Formats: sequence, structure tokens, C-alpha cells
Amino acid sequence: MFTTKSLTVKVTLLGLCLFIGLQALAEAPKYPVVTEWQGDVWVTGKDGKRQKISKKVVLREKALLETSLAGQVKVQLDGRRSFTLLGAGELALPVISWESGEAPVVLLKIGEIFWQQPLDFKGAFNIAIRSDLFEFLAPPGSYVLKVDPKQASAGVKIYEGQMEFSALNGDESVRVKAGQQASFQGVLEGGEIAYDVLLKGKKIPKGQLSGVTAMDPNDLAKFTEAEKKKAQQAAKEKARGKAALEQAKRAGMICTNPSAKFNECAWICAKNPKGEKKACNFAAGAQCERQRCNANGVWAELTVIDAEKAGSLCGVKPVVGPCDY
Repeated sequence: MFTTKSLTVKVTLLGLCLFIGLQALAEAPKYPVVTEWQGDVWVTGKDGKRQKISKKVVLREKALLETSLAGQVKVQLDGRRSFTLLGAGELALPVISWESGEAPVVLLKIGEIFWQQPLDFKGAFNIAIRSDLFEFLAPPGSYVLKVDPKQASAGVKIYEGQMEFSALNGDESVRVKAGQQASFQGVLEGGEIAYDVLLKGKKIPKGQLSGVTAMDPNDLAKFTEAEKKKAQQAAKEKARGKAALEQAKRAGMICTNPSAKFNECAWICAKNPKGEKKACNFAAGAQCERQRCNANGVWAELTVIDAEKAGSLCGVKPVVGPCDY
């Protein structure tokens, strides 16, 4: 038999668990995230299911990425670091922090990755790029790392920045700068990469590290042109956004998303089921939220409107107009 006190404790505990669960959901990491892809790309998550990528997806706990010969996929690791797995590649993120989304290891199994990190950026955590033939703490810059276990070969091309390139655990290294490349040619024994095994199981691949050579000028020119186009596109989008904001301000619109004048209200359909395009589906958990545009140009005073009344106020798209109070 429940007492009033025991029931109160149970309800309190249930409420606390729900609060913690909702808070964890609200603060779920947004990185690493697949942002771009082309051709056929597959991801295998923690559940072991291999699925073709068809939309942006946040990677959780661990992930294996695979690309077809004509495919490629870009993963944003944080606000300023990313890599693109190029065609016919396979790459794993063996550990992804559930709390922070940090992925400290990028394991390139086969193929090429294009790493991008601004020269002035130092991340909150280091990222190691590993393969059967090399291992580095990823330096800032733009470069392509390649590994082919079947040929026991690896290499790097530097477009921006520089790095010390060497074989896994090797004592010999070469400094490769922008516009340069270097490679390592290993040895196959019985179809497998051959290693010298030292004390405590330390492995060094057998083979030869090349000298530093100049990259193909056409390769460099393509990268420079692509970066220039990207910068121009970003500048255009920034200018368009600024122009739209200025136009809205001139029209007396001080709030954005959606645009509104001071003291106007907006009725927004929140928590509408994915794929619902015709109505604000209250029966499926959607709710109508009213907010007021304050003098600082900020949406404030969020109020959930009763579903019966909300039916005439909330649609799929936000509705802006005079406040109803």
C-alpha cells in the first residue's frame, strides 16, 4: 500500500529523471556530423547496421565510413576541423565521446582523406590520424593523406601548412611544406605489410621513406581555385544576409526568424512530427508557441497556447501579427 509520502518521493524521482533525460537530450553533441556527400556512401554505427547516407547525420559513440569509387563524404569534427574521405575509401572513428562528441582518433583503413584545419586554430583536444603505415597528431593545414595496405604504400600532399611525415614509429622523417609531397613504400610478405617488431611489441613497417618532391602544379592550382570559389561564395552569402537584415530593419522589422516589428507576436508550430507538411499536428505531440518581439529585437515571453485555441493560430509556417492580449 502506497503512502502519500512514498508516492510523493516516487513522483519527485520520476520528475528528476525526466528532467535529466530532457536536459541530456537538449545538450546532445552536434559533432562529429556528416555535412556533405556525393555518390554512394555508407555508415555503420554502434548498432552494427550498415546504411547508405542520404541526409546529414551526427555520429555517435563510433562509426565506420565507406565510399564507392565515385563517392566521397565530408565530416565536420568540430566548428573548424573537418576531413573528407575520398573515393574507394574506408575510415573508422573508433571512439566518439557520448558527452562531448570528441573523436580523438581517425583511423584510415584504405584510401585518401583530405584534412582541413585553419592554420591559426588549436582545438580543445588533439586528434590522431592513424593507419597501418603511419600515425600523426593532425597538424593544422590542408593536406591529403593516403594509404594502400594492398600495395604497402602511404603518402602525403600538402596544400597549406606543413608536417613531419614518417612511417609508423619510424626514426627517420621528412618535413613536407605547402606545395610538396612525400611517400613511404613498405614491404609485403605473404600479402601482408611486413614489420620489424621491437621490444614491448613496438612495430615499425619495413620499407623506404622517399625524399620531398614538388607537387603537380595542376593539383595545386585546382586547390587554390576551389578555395577561392569557396571564399567568394561565403562572402556572397554573408553580403546577402547583411542586405536582407538591413532591408528588414528599414521596413521596421527588428526581430528575425521570423521577421517582425516591435511588439508583434509570432505563433510557431513546435515539435511537429518530421515529414508533416500540411498542418501543426497536435494529436502527434506538436504544440503552438507564442512569442513577442521585444524592444531589443529578441523573441521573448514564450507561451504555449492551448491546443483548442491554437488550431486557428498555428500552421506549418510561422504566423506573425498583432498580439492577441
